[in-house]
Amino acid sequence: MEAECFIADQHQVEIVARELIERMARQDQTALKAFYEQYHKLVFSYALKILNCPDEAEEVTLEVFWQVWQQSGQYSQKRGTVTAWLIMMTRSRSIDRRRARERRNCILEPMDTEGLGNSTLDASFDPEKSLYWLERRRAILGALAEMNEKQRQAIELAFFKGLSQSEIADFLQEPLGTVKTRIRVGMQVLREKLKRYV
Repeated sequence: MEAECFIADQHQVEIVARELIERMARQDQTALKAFYEQYHKLVFSYALKILNCPDEAEEVTLEVFWQVWQQSGQYSQKRGTVTAWLIMMTRSRSIDRRRARERRNCILEPMDTEGLGNSTLDASFDPEKSLYWLERRRAILGALAEMNEKQRQAIELAFFKGLSQSEIADFLQEPLGTVKTRIRVGMQVLREKLKRYV
């Protein structure tokens, strides 16, 4: 009997969620608020499990609900339940963000300064390597600073947030061709500035 009640409750929750999505497709912001209140804990906890970082999980949660708002008109129950749809988006964004974090850590590897304060440096400290990483990091930040704001934003979303070009276009509400051009030109600037480090 309890199992039947649970299934009935879940079915009712799913119906309400689909109604909220339909209202969001008609630009009803109160529906987005109700949908967020219903599902934000689920999305956050799943993102946190993948990312193991509350700040990043919170950002992914906001990105997922922004995507829900943007794509509410494309939702179809034939492709799965609302919960499955949310989990799929959360998983995809979380994995992309984790990969972007790993790439960023490789690109902007911080200089190890632990030994600098010690009067005696251990044998593993390599000042030449540390200087190389510091110079490379400065060159990247300098190249980003030289870009116009829209170019820099596209590059940062692609490489530091891990978004695809089409996701960036959706996020910025810009044509895909414009985003591709900005990223291409931005990459040319980065290549030019970083050619001595490659």
